[in-house]
Amino acid sequence: MPRTIDLDGLTPSQLKNLLSNAQRLGEATVANDVVREMARRGIAGRSEYRTLHWNQQRIRKIMEPFKEIASAVRGNQRTPYTEAGGLRIGRPKDDPEHMWIDTYSAIKTPRVNAAFVCHIRLPGDEPEFRLYVEGKSIRSYNADHLSDALDKWGLIARNATHDGIMRGRPVEGEIDYAELSREHITRYPKIRAALAK
Repeated sequence: MPRTIDLDGLTPSQLKNLLSNAQRLGEATVANDVVREMARRGIAGRSEYRTLHWNQQRIRKIMEPFKEIASAVRGNQRTPYTEAGGLRIGRPKDDPEHMWIDTYSAIKTPRVNAAFVCHIRLPGDEPEFRLYVEGKSIRSYNADHLSDALDKWGLIARNATHDGIMRGRPVEGEIDYAELSREHITRYPKIRAALAK
């Protein structure tokens, strides 16, 4: 039975050493607990947060295709992507509504007002992905179902314009179509599955 460590009694340098050792030994649960304690004390920084499975860099990468779709909606009146949602910015950290990560992509036209959000309450928590339409939550997604969320987001984006056509941003220079295809096949598992048939 693994022994429990009283993290409250450790100094900041002891916590950093414990985190380093936990990472070296592949003890993800211990590393997660140490980062949570460091965050609680206000001494965790980017390097510590990067050790977490769910961190802002990973969420940014996951949200990129949602941002691209929202950016292609002509006449979008909302910011296509931000990491500074209202449950993170402007709230004290001890506010029960405060989120460690509040990232979203949004689309607003005369036809629809929608947002796809990712919330992580505290460092080390699992993310919650949620789709809002007209201010109402219509569905939540776990990380395993984000391709379904992306399909729904694309449908919302197509319906957001009066003609249902999304327009891409102009590209400068040459397009490497082979690289573009590889990127999309990697990013969208349903395309990869269809091509494998």
